[in-house]
Amino acid sequence: MTRTVTEAALNEGWIYSHRVAAKDAGASVLSYHAARFPHSTSDEWRESITAGRVVLNGRPAAVDDRLRADDELEFHRPPWHEPAAPLYFDVVYEDKALLVVSKPSGLQVLPAGRFSERTLLQLVRKSDPARAQSSPVHRLGRGTSGLMLFGHTPEARSHLSRQFSARTPCKSYLALVTGTDLPSSAIARHPIGPVPHGPLMLHVARPDGKASTTRVRVVKRDHAAARSLVVAQPVTGRPDQIRIHLAALGAPIVGDPLFGVGGVAMSDAMPGEGGYFLHATGLRCVHPETRRWIKFRLLPHWI
Repeated sequence: MTRTVTEAALNEGWIYSHRVAAKDAGASVLSYHAARFPHSTSDEWRESITAGRVVLNGRPAAVDDRLRADDELEFHRPPWHEPAAPLYFDVVYEDKALLVVSKPSGLQVLPAGRFSERTLLQLVRKSDPARAQSSPVHRLGRGTSGLMLFGHTPEARSHLSRQFSARTPCKSYLALVTGTDLPSSAIARHPIGPVPHGPLMLHVARPDGKASTTRVRVVKRDHAAARSLVVAQPVTGRPDQIRIHLAALGAPIVGDPLFGVGGVAMSDAMPGEGGYFLHATGLRCVHPETRRWIKFRLLPHWI
């Protein structure tokens, strides 16, 4: 597939849909959006509602409309410029049930935030009519490259998703980290939890976070460059877990602008930013149809 990295460009906009929960019944359309979606101010939401970009049960909403449980809300976001992103992927394996691809660093998996069309999901679905309903069954950070697993059918996705919920698959990552002082093998068990980070919530190492475990093994030490190549195997699946745990062990990933020693934020960078060296190199799971184990291995270009 042609490897294209595009500059920022205007997309076609996006419609965000959700249903009102019982606990939010009685709130006004304006107060609901201002409280639930603080990425925009109350005045900005008032402007969007007044302009007809918020739809309540199929009709343009008013700022003072009162919500009921199970009301359907839509926000019609106008077109915006999506940042530059690599618009390609490589097929590693495919059959009628699943698809395994190699995701480049810098490509977001699902529509969110500043990206709607420039995502791996959209690229996969538009690449072949047979993939029009395909969806990923796990996640990789935007800056992480490597193996991603898609299910072609609802049955395949359901089976694979149950495996990931049960922690049946084995995933391994290669990372280039700062320093050469890590022990030959280690297990990071730093709890991970959310903290405010600009307009977002960021997950970091914190004592009151959720239990988290990553196994780490040093593959090679480069004393001249003060770097090490490590294999990381996450046991749990917290957001940014490998980046956080390696930093918490005192070995932040090379090129990571966000997580510093201790596994906490060292800058105001966003989670997907940076050309950091983290690659999903190994994946092992049970095939949803044959019920046999399948495994894949893919080395990064920087080794």
